[in-house]
Amino acid sequence: MNKFLTLIRRDLADNRGALIITPVVIAAILLVVTLVASLTGHARFGFDPGDFSSAREARGTSMSAEIEVGGGNATVNRDAKGRVTVVGPNGEARTLDEAINKKTKEGITAVLPIGTAIASSLPLGIALIAILFLQAGALHDERKDRTILFWKSMPVSDLETVGAKLVSIVGIGLFFALMVGIVLHLAITTIAVLTLNQVGITGVTLVPVLANAVKVWIVVTVGLPFYIGWAMPVYGWFSMVSAWAPKMPFIAAFAPLVVVPLVYMAIAYRGNDDDKILDALWDPVGRLIGEPLYDNLGIVSIKNAKDVPEIPVNEILAHLTQSLTQPMFWVGLVASAGFIYAASEIRRRRAL
Repeated sequence: MNKFLTLIRRDLADNRGALIITPVVIAAILLVVTLVASLTGHARFGFDPGDFSSAREARGTSMSAEIEVGGGNATVNRDAKGRVTVVGPNGEARTLDEAINKKTKEGITAVLPIGTAIASSLPLGIALIAILFLQAGALHDERKDRTILFWKSMPVSDLETVGAKLVSIVGIGLFFALMVGIVLHLAITTIAVLTLNQVGITGVTLVPVLANAVKVWIVVTVGLPFYIGWAMPVYGWFSMVSAWAPKMPFIAAFAPLVVVPLVYMAIAYRGNDDDKILDALWDPVGRLIGEPLYDNLGIVSIKNAKDVPEIPVNEILAHLTQSLTQPMFWVGLVASAGFIYAASEIRRRRAL
């Protein structure tokens, strides 16, 4: 066990830039951009008069602009403190807070964490791409720089080495990026709530919004192991090609996943939406983007008894669990085990 942990620490140290630093830097950039947008008045969710006027006025001053509505022209005013008031064509003045009813605010409370989660998912998305490159080069690079000779002199098996690279690069890499994304989501969601309050919308408070954000975190955290299970054949394939490819391992691993189905489409595809061969050829790419997890899901929010949107955590988790009953999931795991074993055997027989 200690040998396996040493291998994992070695791989994390070798790939620290891609697995650790890159997600943190991306999250920091997104956070800075969000803060600047909020502090400079560019994150007003369409309620700032500056969004309707081409004139640029200094922050901290009163602003006014006219917009067209169904019954005529309305005037949008913002005072020096950022509070927005809309004067309708009939002369009635209403604040944004008065214009939004309680049910709408409850809907914003439920849906806002989903919207901010999309922006916060970028570190995880970049990690998914980086991990493919790392996995393709994991066994190839040690042959290229001849460090394989040193590690073959150590009392560790080739299967342990291949397994450690999968655990460190795929497992730890994805979960670290997820944790970075959750912290970023917490920060961006907090900024979004404060910005709403700044333009005069009350009733959307941080505690219930974060309670709904926790539901998003639960779904994504539980869903990530399901994703890894579905995508494991692809990662195993990349490991095997990495152990074999004399050069350009990423192209050697990724090209067949795309080129083969494209060639089939050019030669034999006749527009049949139920083409089983084409579905099978695109299956690796589908696994890589998590298609088996969201296919036929159809729901990211439902309305409760009060007709207010909410995130259906139980329904989504049930859908994820149901995906494990599909025979192709287990076929994929068997195939991934074969690829991993093949990678270890290639490494054992081929030092350089």
